[in-house]
Amino acid sequence: MGSELAEGGAKTGQIDDGIMTPELFVSLMNQFYHKGWMVGSSGGMAVEQDNLIYYSPSSVQKERLHGCDLFVFDNEKLTLIRRPDNPKIKESACTPLFNHVLNSVAGSHCVIHTHSKWANLITMLTNGREFVISHQEMIKGVFNPQSWKAYSYDDRLVIPIIENKPTEDQLLPALVDMLMDYKEAPAVLVRHHGLFVWGPTWEKTKIMTECLEHLFELSCEMIKHGIPLDSEHLSREGNVSVEK
Repeated sequence: MGSELAEGGAKTGQIDDGIMTPELFVSLMNQFYHKGWMVGSSGGMAVEQDNLIYYSPSSVQKERLHGCDLFVFDNEKLTLIRRPDNPKIKESACTPLFNHVLNSVAGSHCVIHTHSKWANLITMLTNGREFVISHQEMIKGVFNPQSWKAYSYDDRLVIPIIENKPTEDQLLPALVDMLMDYKEAPAVLVRHHGLFVWGPTWEKTKIMTECLEHLFELSCEMIKHGIPLDSEHLSREGNVSVEK
């Protein structure tokens, strides 16, 4: 049934050609809520397409979001061309973070921010300022922003971790420094908080977010069972060597 439309208005089977609309945006927010990424009105997204940037608002339940609740900015005219019909709806505190990523990471056109349990937990199980994992199949769904090519199964994936602040806009200085230090990272974890992921399209950013969230959940289980995450603990045959 090639003429049927999938949820959000895109034809089934299409790859990386979904035109962003307010209806598609809120459909994605609903999906992310049901994945446990944006519960309690948390999380958000910004998508840039054809000089327009769509932003999710602050403190609105993501599964109940409507197209009229979005902020839309004209990136060419540098003008806010649409704001929510409800005057009580405010801009997200993540907006400065979204803008910095979109303006400073070449080729990035989408940023997704999640508050998932696993992204939060892995920051508490990880010492230092890096989450590192290798030799996992789902690493192949993550893209290097220096080339926007996918990582390989045996690549060492490094996701930096920054410390949380009382409000999300206060994370901006740490985010700026992180982007300078980790140019090949497509995401950042915020300790006791969640995850930011960016990519060249909303589709690829969604895929990366799904893969990273899978890796975080898997890593929490691996740590619980004493299985190392990084390739430096692998034997020559490629098997995990667990210290007893």
